[in-house]
Amino acid sequence: MVFKHFRKVSAVAAVSALAAAGMAGTALATPQTQEEPDVNACSAFLDHPPILDSDHTDSDQPIVRDGVGKIPVVLVHGWTARGHHADEGGSQFSLKIDREANGIGGELLAKSEIKSSFIGKLQQDPNVEVFMFNYEPVSTHWVTDPQIGDRLAKGLECVTDTFGKKAVVVGHSMGGLALREAMAKVDQDGKPISARVGQAITFGTPNTGVPLASVAFDAVDGAMLVPGLNIPVGLTKLLLKQCSAMADKTGQFCFGIGGPPDAAYSQGALAMRDDSVEIKNLPAWPEGVPYTAYAGDVQVGGFTLFGKTSKRLIEMGDYAVPVASATDNADEVATSKCEYGIVSKASVKEAGLRLRSVFTGDSERRPTGMILPYVQGHEFASPCYHNNLMAEVGLTNKALAKIDQAATQLAAETSQPAQEE
Repeated sequence: MVFKHFRKVSAVAAVSALAAAGMAGTALATPQTQEEPDVNACSAFLDHPPILDSDHTDSDQPIVRDGVGKIPVVLVHGWTARGHHADEGGSQFSLKIDREANGIGGELLAKSEIKSSFIGKLQQDPNVEVFMFNYEPVSTHWVTDPQIGDRLAKGLECVTDTFGKKAVVVGHSMGGLALREAMAKVDQDGKPISARVGQAITFGTPNTGVPLASVAFDAVDGAMLVPGLNIPVGLTKLLLKQCSAMADKTGQFCFGIGGPPDAAYSQGALAMRDDSVEIKNLPAWPEGVPYTAYAGDVQVGGFTLFGKTSKRLIEMGDYAVPVASATDNADEVATSKCEYGIVSKASVKEAGLRLRSVFTGDSERRPTGMILPYVQGHEFASPCYHNNLMAEVGLTNKALAKIDQAATQLAAETSQPAQEE
């Protein structure tokens, strides 16, 4: 793949090398020394997140960058989500990694174990340089909006030109769908953007849509036919539609929290239904780009009687996206599994741990629950919950290892400078 960043520098270096060797006609070589890439060169498309004071290394030291990483890693947030890096009100990628799926549900880490966010972890990797694609003002729109798909494609073209290397891309929820749309675009030379990507990773991306959305819309329409429910349900639907229209038009939310209450009937929400034309027409993950998918796997309803344990009664995915949708067409898959029993050894053990935590506070690990408050990162929210996937120890460790592995391989690849036409 040709990356424009190297054209002028490489040509000069190549001419000098050929003159010294006296070997006209030899293939151009990649220059051995280059200036560090400008991390702000693509600021029209991608943000370069700051290092937060609250993020630390595993040894509790402040994070210090020594130079610029070799491989750009581009993070893409999801529907109605935040796209900037901050302690409060930031992206899901900014959540502290503070919980773990442990086979009986999940638990919060002890305060002393909580060190960093996902972004903070990436900022400690000398192989990579992290960037964020922020489309907050149009985050209720569908990914075909030029401010999402087209702009992300331009950001990927810019950052790979700047670094002279393929990028690693990471999408959460609809962010993964935005990546599919962007990678199907072409650059200024007519080459596919996907050729500039060396590894794709997603967390909870609804590749085949969200069945729950379709069910919810159908349930509302059905309730409007029931005498006594038609008026209150109809008024609620009208309010939600008005809020969604405002969100689509202005990027502002009626209730100020995003998600279904503010944008249930937004362009993006309607397009992510599993029966929508938009989800079916979305470009597939491109061939030739390794794709790893991470998913939440909540299972509810086990019984333990007479020494035998029943199968779980309900599989809920991450409460929003089923495992099958989140992992569709992936080359590699990993899930965080949270099992919540009704009457089982697991539920008894969890109850005991919860009682103990009353006395130990945050100095020891505490059980989370299957309670689903809308606020992301809430201490009672499951680590397998859609908005907490980048705060779960198991998945983030796997993702960080995959990113570092990909970055090491991509950094070792020789960039081919463009030959003058």
